[in-house]
Amino acid sequence: MDHILRTDHLANGVRVDFIDGSNRYFGDYHRLRIEIRCRIAVTPQLFVAAADPCAEAARVRSRLGDEILWVRHLERMGVAGGDLEMVRNEMIESFVKSSFPYLQSQLFPSRFVAIELAERLKKVRPFRLVK
Repeated sequence: MDHILRTDHLANGVRVDFIDGSNRYFGDYHRLRIEIRCRIAVTPQLFVAAADPCAEAARVRSRLGDEILWVRHLERMGVAGGDLEMVRNEMIESFVKSSFPYLQSQLFPSRFVAIELAERLKKVRPFRLVK
């Protein structure tokens, strides 16, 4: 059963959701799984260096959509039922301490959008021409 444990709105416009995807796998032992989703809205503010930020945002939206997701997973096996809440909170706080400085950077949204756009525009050639 997936449900949102916590949502943070960062100063740079990024929304971070912590989603629980845990399950019990044997007796009173659980697989603790937390999915972290960062939602980045494609807005003209991400393209201030472009000649026409609104046109650039529209071009990127046509390729990537209105919102881009950055997804990571945290997982721990063999967590006893009585320790679930404590371990879950420790995992989230550890992620917040280690990754939020990067995610809160003013450059993170624009860099991530640029990387995703470059990946999408990359030409895929499954076969090599042999002469």
